Amino acid sequence: MKRPVDILQKYWAYEDFRPPQAEIIDKVLQKKDVIAVLPTGSGKSVIYQVAGLAQQGLTIVISPLIALMEDQINALNQKGIKAIALSGSLPFSELERLLDNAAYGQTKFLYLSPERLQNSFVQKRLLQMPINLIAVDEAHCISEWGHDFRPSYLKISILRELMPDVPVLALTATAKSRVVDDINNYLKLDKPELFKQSVFRNNIAYQVLKTQNKIGLIGELLSKKATAIVYVRTRKRTYQFAEILSQQGFKTGYFHGGMSFEQKQKSLNDWLQDKTKVMFATNAFGMGIDKPDVRHVFHIDLPGSLENYVQESGRAGRDGNASKASILINATDIDSFEQNYLKKVPEIDEVYQVLSHLYNQFHIAEGEGKLAVKSLDFAAFCTRFKLDAIKTYQALQILDSEEMIALNQTQNYFASVKIIYKQSSLRRYIEHKQLGYHLLNFFVRSYTDIFYLPTPIKMKEIANRFSITKKDLHQLLLTLQERGVIEYQPEGEDFSITFLVNRDDKAFKFRSKYLKKRIEFKKDQLKHVLAYVLNDKMCRANFLAKYFEEKPDSDCGICDVCINKFSRVKEEDIRKDILKRLAINCLSKQEIQKEYPIKIDAILDELMEQNLVAMNNQLKYCL
Repeated sequence: MKRPVDILQKYWAYEDFRPPQAEIIDKVLQKKDVIAVLPTGSGKSVIYQVAGLAQQGLTIVISPLIALMEDQINALNQKGIKAIALSGSLPFSELERLLDNAAYGQTKFLYLSPERLQNSFVQKRLLQMPINLIAVDEAHCISEWGHDFRPSYLKISILRELMPDVPVLALTATAKSRVVDDINNYLKLDKPELFKQSVFRNNIAYQVLKTQNKIGLIGELLSKKATAIVYVRTRKRTYQFAEILSQQGFKTGYFHGGMSFEQKQKSLNDWLQDKTKVMFATNAFGMGIDKPDVRHVFHIDLPGSLENYVQESGRAGRDGNASKASILINATDIDSFEQNYLKKVPEIDEVYQVLSHLYNQFHIAEGEGKLAVKSLDFAAFCTRFKLDAIKTYQALQILDSEEMIALNQTQNYFASVKIIYKQSSLRRYIEHKQLGYHLLNFFVRSYTDIFYLPTPIKMKEIANRFSITKKDLHQLLLTLQERGVIEYQPEGEDFSITFLVNRDDKAFKFRSKYLKKRIEFKKDQLKHVLAYVLNDKMCRANFLAKYFEEKPDSDCGICDVCINKFSRVKEEDIRKDILKRLAINCLSKQEIQKEYPIKIDAILDELMEQNLVAMNNQLKYCL
């Protein structure tokens, strides 16, 4: 058996392991089951890859993400390590060829999706292979209390039944105690060793920053040489924001799930090679990517859960150097998050209603529909069945996560507007009450970024506000576009939907109790995101640690809450010191200021408002 540290040095050029990588590998090589809950950036993939290479035979890796499989396989192949994946819909001849390669072609790693594992032919072929380890990546997906539950993960335990003597290594970045229990029970582990590290990274300063110009603030906070990731909610925003920041002299790139493999690879390589420095991306970016020098991770939109946020922000500072993770919010974000996400989580009856309407939309009868692929005009669908757009979208996401449908979003379903008039010209346009001035005034007051990027608008709500029809609003926006005042993107077709199961109303109702739990869990996640952002008293690192059931020893001292606490204490000390000095002599503002490192204007104003000090005829402050 090869020494793990020699393998690490040969293929990864690291001198030694990070704690607790070596201990986990040692347990695996002793044929023990292990659950490893390690934060983003701790090198989880290195653990099973080194453990697999240290033994004769083949390692099976279960992963839910095709993109992650591709990233891992490419990285291994570049190191001269043979790895293949069985994912997607492969013709039988291709599946057989890949399995032959795995069995006889010196392959060391075979990546499988949970769905592919259910194929009886695949199971039979696996039994003919010398399997040395089963690694389950993103293991939280097996738990209904995990943040990305996938029912297909519940069937992974078939491997334990087929190969009872092969050790299982379950890996995830975040898992509360009940998720760890589910991993243990559903994977049928045998007295597993548990390794769990804190989600807290003491080199990351967590921040929530208020601003009306998010891209402008990013430009102010970053140097041109700094490496950063900026997470946004939609694909369109990735390239729109990247273009805006590039106009300020930054080297930017973008990445989203809708790009081709070649486009993704080029964008990623440019960033890894420092040809670009700031990557604008959806959450499709980052899994398994180990770039050590990311100094700042921004979230322009509020994350969907603290689990996602910890994973994404954890891509900062992997080299151990001081880094920052910042959520940027403006005056409307909190209200928008509550109205459009928290209050729009659909109830179980509404999810069932959406699924029924989908079947009716495409004339799918009971007992039929499996693997049918349909294009969906989302706006027309909502109009036809009188559905709330946001709730319906969330219902589709729930159905996707429950593997009842596969949802592929082709474009944003809201119409969008960008004002291309200069602000001074628009002011005159509105003052002279030209065509659509009332609508433009509404846009300016409601959407802070509308001068900088196409902004989603709700056509029906706006039409109702101005007592016009959607058709008239559409025509007005087209006219404003023809006049060169705005850019307008109308609503359009949005989704491709694959039905993964036959229509079975009784089966859905049987799952209702369990689905209700998932919906309540989703609401709880959103509430904690809101609580984190609104929090201004508890250290942010401690807030996250507490959420993940940890007991922090002390405040981090570097997040915005800790810094503000320190500033407030400092200001109170300065306030007391000023009063002591003024008890001896009257002093000018300049004489007072030169003794302190921070501006004292607000302190002096407050003392005067409280009638604790006054100003004499010589413009000096006195008691």
